[in-house]
Amino acid sequence: MRKTKSEGKDRKDVVKALKSLHAFAVENPVHPGTPDIAYIGGWIELKKLDAWPVRPTTKVRLDHYTLQQRAWARMHHHRGGQCYWLLRVHREWLLLHGAVAAEVVGTLTREELKGRAILYMSEGFDGDRLLKKIKELSNAGRHTGSP
Repeated sequence: MRKTKSEGKDRKDVVKALKSLHAFAVENPVHPGTPDIAYIGGWIELKKLDAWPVRPTTKVRLDHYTLQQRAWARMHHHRGGQCYWLLRVHREWLLLHGAVAAEVVGTLTREELKGRAILYMSEGFDGDRLLKKIKELSNAGRHTGSP
């Protein structure tokens, strides 16, 4: 699947922010569902949404978050790996545990989704904050909470 310019820029920004963790972009047509970015200690699936739903009670749907991507995140978590899900909507960015995102994306409103985020950046991408959070999560070990 071809990436748009903004998706490509998002990917470059995240890879650059996690450079000290040997981050790199991944394209894997052989294994559908493989996340977009790998780094020492884990993986990140990037998603972009053009706009939030107009009504605050509307569930946030991401039709381009595939069953294969959800299954990959669940299995990786189940086997002890770290995987995260990073969503951009305009200038807002939300980071969720991958296994949590696999379960809840499509069932929550904007505010509920923000409430499940382990990192929320409201004023645009902040690579230093992302790196700090990823390192903090890596030091804490595997996410053991239920999705």
